[in-house]
Amino acid sequence: MANLFPRRNDMFDWLPSFLKNDQGTSLFDTSFRFETPKVDVKDKRDYYEMVAEAPGFSKDDIVVEYKDGYLTIQGKKEDTVEEKDEQDHYVRRERSYGSFQCSFYVGDVDEQKITGQFDNGLLTLQVPKSDDAHDSSTYKIEIK
Repeated sequence: MANLFPRRNDMFDWLPSFLKNDQGTSLFDTSFRFETPKVDVKDKRDYYEMVAEAPGFSKDDIVVEYKDGYLTIQGKKEDTVEEKDEQDHYVRRERSYGSFQCSFYVGDVDEQKITGQFDNGLLTLQVPKSDDAHDSSTYKIEIK
């Protein structure tokens, strides 16, 4: 008697092969996900050091802002994969979009002295502490 409940491996066997990627899973696989990055925060007496993991992102995908005592890290990424046959018809076309945002309360800091560097998927921020109160405007941090 045939099994009415297919095994996980057989679930998409009925799909034509061009709807499967090279690893044998179908387009309906949800392997492209964005999560909030893992962030380490260290208190270094005079400043906070923050290291955020953002693999797969580039420096241009990341925005860091400071406002009202909160440091906010935002990332947005868009990927497109296209495969065409000899007649320039699409055989496969996938688009993936995702973003994240996380905020940290750091209190009054010297926002104009915040520095950021992005290298090999790691965002490193140095956030100098301050005793002076600053205005409530949003300050965008330049990432090098």
